[in-house]
Amino acid sequence: MIPPLGHLIWFGERLPWVHALAVRSAARRGGFERVVLHHADALEPGPGTDALRGDARVELRRIDPSAVFAPLGLLAGPLGTIYGQLAAPAAKANVLRAALLAVEGGVYLDTDTVTVRRFDDLRRAGAFCGAEHLALPFGVRRSRNPLVWTLAGLKLLVRDLLRRVPGGYRAFRRLAHWYPAAPNNAVLGAEPGHPFVVELLCRMVETPPSRRRVRFALGTHLLGETVQTDRDPSVVVHPPPTFYPLPPEISEHWFRVGRRPPLCEVLPVETVTVHWYASVRTARLVPRIDPAYVRAHADRQLFSALALPFAA
Repeated sequence: MIPPLGHLIWFGERLPWVHALAVRSAARRGGFERVVLHHADALEPGPGTDALRGDARVELRRIDPSAVFAPLGLLAGPLGTIYGQLAAPAAKANVLRAALLAVEGGVYLDTDTVTVRRFDDLRRAGAFCGAEHLALPFGVRRSRNPLVWTLAGLKLLVRDLLRRVPGGYRAFRRLAHWYPAAPNNAVLGAEPGHPFVVELLCRMVETPPSRRRVRFALGTHLLGETVQTDRDPSVVVHPPPTFYPLPPEISEHWFRVGRRPPLCEVLPVETVTVHWYASVRTARLVPRIDPAYVRAHADRQLFSALALPFAA
């Protein structure tokens, strides 16, 4: 069984409140005994850091890559080399999350998540991840078939339209079966030493150096390839509603301000954590979100309604 331990990773000296929200919600709602924020830099005082210091279930732990990799034996040296060669924080996090789960076990969460329910049932697996609906999954990107690309282009156009129109998430729900479900590593769980995460690490070492810096190469692409070839029944891939109730681009509806529908309309009963995709068209808004913003917008914005229980 996966231990009741949560892991999140942060790069940077300033921790915005909206990303501290991922830690707070995991500690309060995830059913964890402890939630660790692994941070690469010394955290400056501020709303985000201050919001975490009073919670006894939250541990702030400075990242020491050599200490993380050391228990992995023969993999330690190659992983340390790969980590040192990577510049992008997202790429470094891909290596760290798999290593942390291989050594300590638990549940990894990206900092653009809000946990709404306990992970107890999910932790009964040996390892798990979740799938999201995509217009351009990895297989499409590799294809040279013009029909495949034409269909993908049509899906992109439809998705772009539905991210813009009010209530577009409702229409997307009816069309979601046309969009392939592919694994995402924003939420990932495993027992310590589980073969699935060890395999992920081995595949990272085997990835050609020229490809390691390619976006998603050590993340969702590698995860998808591993899931596709793994036949271990203890590894569970949860359907999109579990972690990704609104997929990429459609997730923009979390931040639309206006007449807000009931939160239950967007949040299925099976959702455990909401991944809201900080990388999708929300960069300009994220720095503005704090408890005051959430309280002011809770009746006009889905994201603020989602975050309101943690704004006190």
